[in-house]
Amino acid sequence: MEQLHKDFGDIAEFRLVYIREAHPIDSRRPAPYAEEKGISAATTFGERCAVALDLLDDKNLSIPTIVDDMDNSMNEAYSAFPDRIFVVDVDGKIAFVADQGPWGYAPAIKDVRKWLDVRKTTAAKSITD
Repeated sequence: MEQLHKDFGDIAEFRLVYIREAHPIDSRRPAPYAEEKGISAATTFGERCAVALDLLDDKNLSIPTIVDDMDNSMNEAYSAFPDRIFVVDVDGKIAFVADQGPWGYAPAIKDVRKWLDVRKTTAAKSITD
């Protein structure tokens, strides 16, 4: 996602929405990353923000980030858990929805890249015409 942000930041706005942690250390199946970093399920918004900031720093991400509230409003509205990619067009309509979860992420990156490539090419062509 970071590479998409770098490659297409001139024609698209990107937002990462940090939702609840999928596999914190206090879950049935803690992820190695959570174990390594000591990430527990957040009980306060401040804790969730701190984990999001640590993730951005650790992964060297520059994408502007929004943190979901403790009611998980964004996650609930978009069925985003554990991860998901959406593209919203200039009219505010959802133009692309990836499958949920890790199985949908890699194919979505490729599909979004193709979608953005078309828009970038179209934008460049309209400038030269």
